[in-house]
Amino acid sequence: MKVHASALTLLHWLAQRESASVSEITASGLMNSREASDVVRYAMRNGAAERINKGASARGSARYRCTGVPLPEPRTTPAGASFEGLLSAWGIAKEPPELPAVRTRVYQIEDNSQDNRGGDRLGKLKLND
Repeated sequence: MKVHASALTLLHWLAQRESASVSEITASGLMNSREASDVVRYAMRNGAAERINKGASARGSARYRCTGVPLPEPRTTPAGASFEGLLSAWGIAKEPPELPAVRTRVYQIEDNSQDNRGGDRLGKLKLND
């Protein structure tokens, strides 16, 4: 958000000039050099600013100008990580499929220690269906 607000300030400043370099932006007191570099890159990515000295004639400090293209509105909520594209590309279901349940059996061991006085302590095996 801060970069967006700074970019709006820079574009307003650039609109009053033919072109400017990052060092000129810094010398004007608008922002420090690191912030100016970041803001210029942000404006260029969004098409609101362009570099005017490209190629072999670009020796020395680069100059930028305002293109007149408005910056897009910043996102109000941060974009969360989404793996939906990978899941669909790999054929992984988002919801697990309902699989038919196999008939199950529960085995319960009863302890009949009172009935088994002095005998072995093994219980009876009871089958619940």
